[in-house]
Amino acid sequence: MFLHFFGFGDSLRLFELEQQTGLWVRGFRPLQLDGLLQWSQRVAGQQHWDGDALQHQVMRLWVERSDQISRWQSGLRQLPDDQVLVAGLGSQGDWSRHWERMLRV
Repeated sequence: MFLHFFGFGDSLRLFELEQQTGLWVRGFRPLQLDGLLQWSQRVAGQQHWDGDALQHQVMRLWVERSDQISRWQSGLRQLPDDQVLVAGLGSQGDWSRHWERMLRV
């Protein structure tokens, strides 16, 4: 399982990314660790992924990118209310298919 932040977008962008990527996509506003963990655990349960491994990955990413996360949190406060930070979650196969499609475009 891999988590990636796409950047800022609105609800239309969320829909487009879900349709184009086949990944689990969600927008966060505010961006908080608890919300990210709850969402990732819900997806892990639906997909029968290892929830503990995913939880550790999310927490590790949160710590490793703390500076960037602080910038995103600050950016969200300055953006219009309809803007969110877009995250994508998927298995290795999901991401492989996504990047292959991107290369073909």
